[in-house]
Amino acid sequence: MISIPTSRVLVSRGENGEFAGGAGLEEILARAAALRVLFAGRAAAHDRDADFPFDDIADFSASGLMALPSRVDAGGLGESLPAAQAVVGSLAQGDPSVALVIVNHYMVHATIAARAGWPEALAARLEQENVRQPGLINAALAEPDLGSASYGGLPETVATVTPDGWRISGRKAYVTGIPALSWLLVRARTDDADPRVGLFLVPALADGVIVHRNWDHIGMRATHSHEVEFQDVLVPAADVTDLVDGGARHPVLSGLMRWNTGLLGALYDGIVRGALDWTVGFLRKRVPSNLGQPLATLPSVQDAVGRVALALDENRMLLDRYADDVVAGRGDAADRGAAVIKARVIDGAADLTLHLLSLAGNAGLSARNPLERCHRDALCGRIHAPHGELVRRKAGQRVLAF
Repeated sequence: MISIPTSRVLVSRGENGEFAGGAGLEEILARAAALRVLFAGRAAAHDRDADFPFDDIADFSASGLMALPSRVDAGGLGESLPAAQAVVGSLAQGDPSVALVIVNHYMVHATIAARAGWPEALAARLEQENVRQPGLINAALAEPDLGSASYGGLPETVATVTPDGWRISGRKAYVTGIPALSWLLVRARTDDADPRVGLFLVPALADGVIVHRNWDHIGMRATHSHEVEFQDVLVPAADVTDLVDGGARHPVLSGLMRWNTGLLGALYDGIVRGALDWTVGFLRKRVPSNLGQPLATLPSVQDAVGRVALALDENRMLLDRYADDVVAGRGDAADRGAAVIKARVIDGAADLTLHLLSLAGNAGLSARNPLERCHRDALCGRIHAPHGELVRRKAGQRVLAF
């Protein structure tokens, strides 16, 4: 568990540890904006040294925003996907690596609040902890050989029943934020003849949990999305979600994917907004000697910036509509919207930041400025599942009815 220092965005707690009073959306966004400024001031150093941003996570926890998706009845803020998208999008303009850690925490706690697929006692325990003594959680789903859970198939991670509960063995890839996680929600199959699949709650510091520090990417460097191995890790019988038939879609996984799409869309939209903000400042100030006026006054530059501005307006409409569909339970509409967000917002972020780099020239490529880091982070959008080829193929099959 991370020690929480005094922060400029610290909020008060009641006698039982819950946050005092409900926070309206305006206050929530003000807290996120204050965090964005803090994160932005540290992001370059965390990226350069590939250091995990413990200071940012501590400030985030102190802000009270950990409890955003937790129910009001439990002392949380009780907000749904639209507010979570706004918070993540704001944080991503400060440091996308921190925002990605928060995406994973939020999507798990959204499913806990919804309760689908969760035993009540386990869900209530985690919800109360998130409000009173918050610790980060992430779902360990992807595997080095199987890939993302979105592709289907049984996980190779195996849970064996014992008199003490379950024993988990296997290996998971891309466990974002592992240095600061308190809990891992591990997707595994039972070793029955007809396997069942569930998510098993594992303390990040449990015996048998081994972190392989092999995350060394061009972007999102501070996320520390390492592989994690589980060697005969004990999980109490009560610390397991509902188990479903191996071929069935787990309700917790469905909820995770709904929020994951909306929050990743907000994150990569936030990266582009941060990149545009810096580029606009540069173009307003840059006065070439042969021009005698700022680059921002050139019609060609205005046209190029307008392309990005219109794309961001489109992003906002797509993300707002998707969040509305998720909240309203319009599953078919949300599924189609998720494909568009992946193709246009998440995968498209790298094209938009590259476009901005072409406007800024050498200044944009300088490590002294954030634009090149924004582009490297945006490139990571394309590795998030489902991959673009799968999204396009499914859309084609729907149209062709094949």
